[in-house]
Amino acid sequence: MNTTRSMKLYLAIAGLILALVSSGCATMAPKGVDSYVAPPLGSTFTYSQSSTGSFGSGTSQVTQKVTEHMWEGKRMMAIVSPAGVNLFNADGTIPAILGPNDAPLLSFDPPMGYDYPLVVEKTWTKSCQMTVGASKQTMPLDNTFKIEAYEEVTVPAGKFKTFKIIYSNSVGEEFISWLIPELGQSAKRVLKRTAKYPRGPGTREEELVSYTIPK
Repeated sequence: MNTTRSMKLYLAIAGLILALVSSGCATMAPKGVDSYVAPPLGSTFTYSQSSTGSFGSGTSQVTQKVTEHMWEGKRMMAIVSPAGVNLFNADGTIPAILGPNDAPLLSFDPPMGYDYPLVVEKTWTKSCQMTVGASKQTMPLDNTFKIEAYEEVTVPAGKFKTFKIIYSNSVGEEFISWLIPELGQSAKRVLKRTAKYPRGPGTREEELVSYTIPK
């Protein structure tokens, strides 16, 4: 696989983790969520996916599992899915995405993630250097976030109170994520690639279908 194709593939995988369709009923917002709450180890989250354009075409279901993983001598939380292994620091930031045999697909310096505390109308920007594992190529990645609302949404897995977070980056990706703060996962997500994105425009919509939390 040449460097250009590798970069496009890994940018696509990056788009799937970070964040990351219909609005729910407004509800009273909390004063703020002070810190990231990690989902318990052994939890699983199954999402329905509907894809168009450069994401492909069709619908599917994807299950993510919360585990632990060693990375650079540190034990970290990991969310494993068919797209790869997403590593998490204790504050919810993502230092790297791994592929088969623990080979790094992407790494971020500083790690990528939300800026806590979460408060409605909060905005922030974050820049990092993103390194593509296969080619060792490093490129700047500039990101903009906004917490637009605190609202209730209904998905197949149930009804949840969520923070609606809007995110965009310098490679032409735009996301809306409805984050369930006490689960550390999204109830639903919309991922859009604009015409600026290397592989062209596309949309992927995801909704939480079911989940299990160990007792």
